[in-house]
Amino acid sequence: MKKKLIILCLLMIQFSIIAAQSTDDIGKIVLGVRINNDASTETHMNEALLKEKLIKFAAQSGYSSFDCGTFYISPNVVVNSVDIAEGGMKNIYVVQGDLYLSIKDDNTGTIYASISYPFKGSATKEETAIRNAIVKISYNNVEQIFEEAKVKILSYYESHIDAYFANADACVVNGNYDEAITYLMMIPEDLTSLHNEAMAKAQNVYRLRNEALRQKMLAEQQEANNEILTTANSYIAMHQPQEALKILWNYQQGENEKQNQHYAAMVRKAEAQVSAEEREVLRKEERAYQDNRRREDRAWNEYAKDAQHRRNMDKVNAAYRQNVLNASERVAHDKTNALKQVACEYLRNNPNKVDYFRIKF
Repeated sequence: MKKKLIILCLLMIQFSIIAAQSTDDIGKIVLGVRINNDASTETHMNEALLKEKLIKFAAQSGYSSFDCGTFYISPNVVVNSVDIAEGGMKNIYVVQGDLYLSIKDDNTGTIYASISYPFKGSATKEETAIRNAIVKISYNNVEQIFEEAKVKILSYYESHIDAYFANADACVVNGNYDEAITYLMMIPEDLTSLHNEAMAKAQNVYRLRNEALRQKMLAEQQEANNEILTTANSYIAMHQPQEALKILWNYQQGENEKQNQHYAAMVRKAEAQVSAEEREVLRKEERAYQDNRRREDRAWNEYAKDAQHRRNMDKVNAAYRQNVLNASERVAHDKTNALKQVACEYLRNNPNKVDYFRIKF
């Protein structure tokens, strides 16, 4: 029953993060979009449109815009003139102005690039004319600012790479393996050599992470088994061997041989206190109980497998899905995707815990 409830909760969570970042965002420079408080009234009125266009432009230039962290682009719409021309039944508003864009570093206030682009729009309403003018602005009109800023941001990463690696190492020392992987995986892929070095470090951290998770699961299993054995022992002491046996049905064989031997001895002890007929009835009940548990486990595993598959295939390269990659490339792809998934899940679950671009000296 508990697993069924967990499945329902996870399904609800999954729908809540549809708009969150995907594995395709990992390894790209994250360029957020921010409307400054001192921006013009026209800018605030068209905030949604501006953010939509700038996020699209950033993607076209190889950035990701799932968050507004250290680096961000700010727009400002300045209307220089509004002329009214007669247009038959209704007057036509002709608006001219400039769209100012700047890409900044939130840590230092450094402006990496800025540009202004003149616009012109018309409509039967002034607000619509401004909106029409913004809509007509294309990526080619402002491409320069994204390319210029990227060069400087990549240089920023190169000059601070030792600090990023040191942050990751500190996370490993503290047992924060997912955070360490996130730091390493966010080194831009455009910095091929440094990104490959970060990938190698992340793979080592991933192995440590998996072993730590395995040990944690073993410890949790051992603790749960101890509670089962303690409860069963209490039932035996109260001369309730049937209840003791039912509790022992939940015991899971693990790597602790001493604990397993204790379990086997307790089963024998409880069975010795019930008749042969009672043992047969209890064994039938246990088989039905275990069959039901296995069905729940299969349902859980199928859900988890399906959910993981959907995440892994999220925007995966079409060539990979068509088996165009050779075997060695697939192995590398799988390793990379596993690391990206860890980073992606960490960012989804901890959006405010770590600024993965801010360097901790």
